[in-house]
Amino acid sequence: MPKPPPESDPKDDQDLFQQEMGGVKRLNHNQAFVKQSQTPQVRTPQQDLEDSQVQSGEVLRFLRSGLQTTVLQKLRRGQFPVEATLDLHGMSTTEANEQLYRFMQISQALGRQAVRIVHGKGLGSDGQQPVLKAKVNQWLREFPVVLAFCSSNPREGGTGAVDVLLRK
Repeated sequence: MPKPPPESDPKDDQDLFQQEMGGVKRLNHNQAFVKQSQTPQVRTPQQDLEDSQVQSGEVLRFLRSGLQTTVLQKLRRGQFPVEATLDLHGMSTTEANEQLYRFMQISQALGRQAVRIVHGKGLGSDGQQPVLKAKVNQWLREFPVVLAFCSSNPREGGTGAVDVLLRK
């Protein structure tokens, strides 16, 4: 049986730690870095279904890795004027996907910085589940031009719409 390590003096540990950390300086920034996995993940249809379940009143938020959190705060406060709106109410998933793709292409070509996507809250869907809301949440993350998005303020659609910040 191995011998337990000898008891050390807490003061000695503190001194050793301070000695080792002596040249370290604190970095002050408000950027979030998320390392992306290099290996593709195999997903099952069940996982995709679970991930796509978004509640009707749930607030959506997304910030591209490496951007400052203040970008999302400014978007939430409405500090980026919305230059165009796409309303997906009443569309099938296929129609909504096509319209969103076309809208994003046009918005990028016109140099728009902020747009709004109205997806609805799903109250008219079977089981009152927000199908388009979940899909929009998924699709927008796949557009490299999308820097951030968040649910609109209550006067502009609330959790039934998202404001999207685009790369110039």
